[in-house]
Amino acid sequence: MNQIQVFISGLILLLPGAVDSYVEVKGVVGHPVTLPCTYSTYRGITTTCWGRGQCPSSACQNTLIWTNGHRVTYQKSSRYNLKGHISEGDVSLTIENSVESDSGLYCCRVEIPGWFNDQKVTFSLQVKPEIPTRPPRRPTTTRPTATGRPTTISTRSTHVPTSTRVST
Repeated sequence: MNQIQVFISGLILLLPGAVDSYVEVKGVVGHPVTLPCTYSTYRGITTTCWGRGQCPSSACQNTLIWTNGHRVTYQKSSRYNLKGHISEGDVSLTIENSVESDSGLYCCRVEIPGWFNDQKVTFSLQVKPEIPTRPPRRPTTTRPTATGRPTTISTRSTHVPTSTRVST
């Protein structure tokens, strides 16, 4: 009986690690998008990195940007920037001029000394095209009339109300 309790307790301890959760962020094509990531500098400043994909057990994979805690020491592209105060723990990633292919998983990793102490946050980014705020205008055409003066004809549809009442 005791072995069964230990086995079940072990499974319960593993369960939170088996469930993936992501911070969802949405962006618009052509605009910057920021993935927020901060840490407390109470115990000191540390190195951080951003990578593409889910956060691995250790280190960064597919590294986009790396800091030494004070400044950026590696940057894969000028589109990836840390605009916050890095030495104050703001390592939020801004992707400039976002495109649909930027959609996917991103990992912010704050390296904290010791075994399995790193702060890891996985983001799920969705970048979509901008939706127009109003429908596009329909074209108009100009036709000459019998008087010789042009008149403008709109191609917009019109609605004529109809009644279901019949009068006799």
